[in-house]
Amino acid sequence: MFNQKRYMKKWHENNPEYYKQYYQENKEINNEKHEEWLKANPDYMKKYWEDYYQKNRDKISIQTKQYRENNKEKEVKRHRKYRKSGKGKACIQRGHITRRIKEKEIINTLTSDEWLDILKEYDYRCVYCGCNFDENTLPTRDHIIPISKGGNNTKENIVPACQSCNSKKNNKINIEFVIK
Repeated sequence: MFNQKRYMKKWHENNPEYYKQYYQENKEINNEKHEEWLKANPDYMKKYWEDYYQKNRDKISIQTKQYRENNKEKEVKRHRKYRKSGKGKACIQRGHITRRIKEKEIINTLTSDEWLDILKEYDYRCVYCGCNFDENTLPTRDHIIPISKGGNNTKENIVPACQSCNSKKNNKINIEFVIK
C-alpha cells in the first residue's frame, strides 16, 4: 500500500540539497504567510504552548535545571541585566510591596536593642556557616519561621545570618535548612 508521508520523508532524505535550496528561496514568503496566519489566529499559539507545557512539564523542568547548571555565568549576567531593566525594577518593587503588606499583617515587636542582644547572643556570627560579621559580611535578620509561612518579626523568631546563608535558606523553616 502506498504511503505518501513515508514516500515524502524518504524523498527528502535522498534529496537534501534540493529541499535546502527550496526552503531558502521560499523562506521569506513562508515567514510572511506564517505571520499573517498567526495574526488571524492569536489564541492558537497560546493554547498550543499551554498544552505542550502541561504534557511535558517534568521534561521541561529537568532541561531548564540542566541548562542553568551548565550556564551559570550566562544566567547571572542575564538576571543582572533583567533586574536593571524597567520590567525587572517593576518586579523587584512588586516583591517589596508584597513583603510590606505581609509585614503589616504580622506581629512586629522587634526593637533595635533586641536585635543587638540577638547579635551578642550569637557572638556576632552567622548561625548557619559561623562566619564573623564585619564591614564586608553584614548581618541580616533571618526569620526562623519565614514571614511567608506565618512567622512574626519578634525576638524569638529572629537569628543572625550572613546574606549568602539567608538567601540560600530562602523561605525554608530552620528544621528544613541544616544549621552548622
